[in-house]
Amino acid sequence: MASRTLIIFGVFTSVLLVAILAIVLSLLLTSSAQAQPAGGASTARHITVIGQGEVKGIPDTAYVQIGVETEANTTQAALAQNNTQAEAIIDRLKELGVAEKDIQTSSFNISATYDNAGRQVVGYRVSNMVSVTIRDLDQAGTLLDQVVHVGANRVYGIRFGVADPTELLTQARDQAVADARVRAGQLAQSSGNNLGDILVITESIGSMPFPVPQERDFAEDTMASVPIQTGEQSFSAQVQVTFALR
Repeated sequence: MASRTLIIFGVFTSVLLVAILAIVLSLLLTSSAQAQPAGGASTARHITVIGQGEVKGIPDTAYVQIGVETEANTTQAALAQNNTQAEAIIDRLKELGVAEKDIQTSSFNISATYDNAGRQVVGYRVSNMVSVTIRDLDQAGTLLDQVVHVGANRVYGIRFGVADPTELLTQARDQAVADARVRAGQLAQSSGNNLGDILVITESIGSMPFPVPQERDFAEDTMASVPIQTGEQSFSAQVQVTFALR
């Protein structure tokens, strides 16, 4: 009799434990379902659009490659002539107010020159180029004129920029988000829905195009005062935004 009672008690205990576990599991599932938005993020109704923003700014900085190329029968002669002209260019840049940090050697090359048949060395060519940042655009034309007069015979096309584009990029991003909201609102209205909150927003990062520098060969007797037109520079932003639909 005692053995039978123990068996019944054991079965009852097992059933009770299974019931308790079932209740606990049910409570956990219910809690998880309540914590997740209705339908879940993956099944919620939403709309995704691309927003564009563009702001134009006036450049305040110019970047230019300035240098000298010389030729002579020997490397020593070509190098000596090149050094003299390069030092004169750098001295004139400093006289015109360009800081040392804004003058950086970008390339230096020594190469042989050959006869028309391309077989016999007839001389040597030395090239020395510096990258110059011009922060006072009012003097950019005068600066180019002056460096040519002291020996520069290689000038690569100027490109302009804004030293600190942070504020302009911020404005472009604001415009991009506003554009995305307008686009999404139009699509939601056309489909008979109301626009909800932003669920996801992603900025598309890309490189800004720069003008391709074009080399020009200047001669002192043909160089006139250089007219400089800075124009405008565009700063753009693109965002992908996902909105909820109500």
